[in-house]
Amino acid sequence: MSGNKQAIDELMKVLEKLQLKRDRLKEQLSEAEKECDAISAALKVLGHTSIDVDLNGMTQIEALIAIASVNNNELSVKAARRQMARFGLFKNAENASSIIHTAITRSGRFERVRSGVYRLIESPTEAQLAMSEKLGDGLKSISIAS
Repeated sequence: MSGNKQAIDELMKVLEKLQLKRDRLKEQLSEAEKECDAISAALKVLGHTSIDVDLNGMTQIEALIAIASVNNNELSVKAARRQMARFGLFKNAENASSIIHTAITRSGRFERVRSGVYRLIESPTEAQLAMSEKLGDGLKSISIAS
């Protein structure tokens, strides 16, 4: 019986330590969330719009359009790459920028503003849509084999 009591005491000590650790981590998480909210608010005051958008279940081109539409119809490839990678839209994240550039070019939905920045075209021309169809509907699964 004393063996069981000793084991129970040891397990209770471990449980108490883990509960304290959990509580500390919850506090740290709460602080980090407050800091993120403060930085987001500061960015909003400075005129920067957040590109946080739920991309679950979207194709790559749908995700690019969604990101651009919440960012005043402008798309930064670097920011889009990070956002899309977070949602697992690339099989091989090393080639994400190339994949994005290919999708942008084939879609006919974007025009180049400057290096790495594109603007969403509200209504693509007939020629742009024809080019998109000619290149195929492979945009849904553009990826580089692992």
